[in-house]
Amino acid sequence: MRFAFLKPSALLWILPSLLLSGCSDIAQGVTGAVLDHQNAKEDLRRCEIEGAPFGGLRQSLDSQDSTPGKTTKVLMVHGISDHVPGYSLRFQKKLYEKLGLNVMDSEVKTISLSAPNIAWEPGEEHTLGTLRISRHTNAENSRRLLFYELTWSPITARQKRTLDADSANNEGLGRASLNNSLKGFINSTVPDLLIYTGNGYPRITASVAQSVCWMLADGWDNLPDSGTHRCDTWPGSTFASLPANDHFFVTHSLGSRITIDTIHNFSALNKKRRNDPLRQRLENIVRDKDFSVFMLANQLPLLQMGRNGPERSGAIDIYCDGGAKTNERVMRKMNIVAFSDPNDILSYPVPLDFTMNRLDSRMCPSVTNVSLNIAAEQTLFDAASFANPLTAHNGYWEDGRVIDLIANGVDRNDMSPVIAQRCSWLEAKEIGDRETR
Repeated sequence: MRFAFLKPSALLWILPSLLLSGCSDIAQGVTGAVLDHQNAKEDLRRCEIEGAPFGGLRQSLDSQDSTPGKTTKVLMVHGISDHVPGYSLRFQKKLYEKLGLNVMDSEVKTISLSAPNIAWEPGEEHTLGTLRISRHTNAENSRRLLFYELTWSPITARQKRTLDADSANNEGLGRASLNNSLKGFINSTVPDLLIYTGNGYPRITASVAQSVCWMLADGWDNLPDSGTHRCDTWPGSTFASLPANDHFFVTHSLGSRITIDTIHNFSALNKKRRNDPLRQRLENIVRDKDFSVFMLANQLPLLQMGRNGPERSGAIDIYCDGGAKTNERVMRKMNIVAFSDPNDILSYPVPLDFTMNRLDSRMCPSVTNVSLNIAAEQTLFDAASFANPLTAHNGYWEDGRVIDLIANGVDRNDMSPVIAQRCSWLEAKEIGDRETR
């Protein structure tokens, strides 16, 4: 692609977008205002689904009619950059509207997370982030959903503060205004990835592990209203409702890698807990349950670079679907729905060989890839095409197709109109041989 003919002012907008595609509303605003002009009359953004059918939140809510006391639970895990509790509210509202959940409990429970075996530094706040829990129903109170929003970014905040002086640029030569904004953006996002792959790994995965524990532990009434707590030592963590409830994850960007790593850690710990009757009982329950992870802009293949594969891989047929070692699996099935925009520089589909060789087979993973244009493609000066990678990375929360697939899933016999009209689906399933006579 040649840009020699472009005006310098145009290059100022294009180059930062090519270099940066992280999770920053500020940077998105800078580039998006110039590049993301959608044609209101005709939406040409494509959508392709490849993989097995999967259920959404609606199927879980529908099943509550036949299972009294059942609750649908959703845990959200964010990606890089600083977040504050409540960051997912716009996404939640769109989801609740799609699901017909138009009543929200006036109380929102907020737990500061704690975990054992964390080496705190002197003067450091003893918290692993915030879990914000809200309760939602329909007008008849016949459908129930608990939403668990994890904010883990405070874990990395202290180390990132060492770059504040560079972002401020109060010493040495001054920066051009746009360059100064971009440098601040880099300093607020890239360190999260470096910290996670370095000394922040134990704390960040512990934050997700505690959040998963709270989601599995029990119902709304047994959760603490506020304060700093550990799920495993909280008196209300009875796990009594675990068999009946359904559990979903929604992850974004680095949050997908963190969540999968945490589940891998659960798999490794299972072997060490054989003498704990409670843990053994919980493992037996989870072993017969399905879980679903909706990954938005995931980076699993990229962040696998430099890592060894999990201890148990390439053996899904052995651990799952009645295989010889079914009693050693972690769960009955892990449905992974990987959303990616090809114009997002930091987003990757999950190919079959990665599923087989880089995911723990004891999770019994089944991956469906959803490739879709989040950012509309634009023509620049009638010579080159371009799609804003920042919108491609951050725009899932606003996209109606993404919201619909999380809410409704995809199935030949029950496909919502928006997906039937705007997406193509290459279904993956076993095709039995039939004799021709």
